[in-house]
Amino acid sequence: MAVSACGGDSLRPDVVAGGSTTAPPTDTAIVIPDALKYNLKTAVIVPGENGAADTLLVAISALDTTPVNASWQLEPSLDIPGYRAFKRQEDPLDRLFIGLAASSADKSVRAVVAGDGGQFNRVFSGAIYDRKDGYTPPPATASGPGTGQVSYKGKYAGLLNGGSVGTALLPIPPGRPTAATEAPKQAARVQGDVFMNANFADNVVNGIVKNRKVVDLAITNDPSSAVYDSGSGVELQNVVLVKSDIIANGTFTGTAEREVVKTKVGTYGGVVGGANGSSIAGALQLDTIYDKTGTPITDALERGVFVLDQCGLTATAGGDCLGTAP
Repeated sequence: MAVSACGGDSLRPDVVAGGSTTAPPTDTAIVIPDALKYNLKTAVIVPGENGAADTLLVAISALDTTPVNASWQLEPSLDIPGYRAFKRQEDPLDRLFIGLAASSADKSVRAVVAGDGGQFNRVFSGAIYDRKDGYTPPPATASGPGTGQVSYKGKYAGLLNGGSVGTALLPIPPGRPTAATEAPKQAARVQGDVFMNANFADNVVNGIVKNRKVVDLAITNDPSSAVYDSGSGVELQNVVLVKSDIIANGTFTGTAEREVVKTKVGTYGGVVGGANGSSIAGALQLDTIYDKTGTPITDALERGVFVLDQCGLTATAGGDCLGTAP
């Protein structure tokens, strides 16, 4: 049976105070814009001890659980390429929250997206990224390829504001009368690949989120529909990360566009980390999501993150690093 469609105005996340859309001064810590962070305050992976599984320690203004800093448990069934999944749902009538987290190969940057799939006409979600220790850009004094201009590749993970088949939800007891908005929904997950180029002489960055696919969308039973999932996922259009400035502390914010039509569909931001700018972590928010035919998915919203490694430095050889310099 199809799960209710993603969102609607009633499912647009509620903004929580904090953060800024203004680029931070060069002598301040990383500041994530409200449009990306939204309800998510902090999220840190806590390594398990004595053989115990890792947990995700989350502070989100969102009715997930108590205390404010709550532990979410590993949920391997919700993993997507490059990201480990965590979840929290206290009982069948509470919201199901999913977190997707990853770190760069050298552990210099990390990113987390977290959110629920909707209940009582609201969705709560957000994305964060941060950097460990300092950051030094690649040298940009020499001429030729592979000096101050470098490339990055990595994986993308996103959450829609509902729309999942709901396999991770706790079952509501039989016979319990439940109104439509009373039953919690599960956020559908989005996977993809990200490729970015950065120039550290001009201090600019741009790129693309491609091979985008919703892996568990269930909003139609019509096999002829472009958003029908036959088991292999629902393909989405690519998203271009338009050129933006890298400021002195290694952060950047910019506009996300459709690939060919060049209309704005959201915003993105991120941070460069590591020695010689080894890695990038960032976040993306989309107000409009288009299926592979170019049709917008009604009322769907998306938040996601990307974690990238530099080609020729920390990234694995091959794939999207083919043809890049060095």
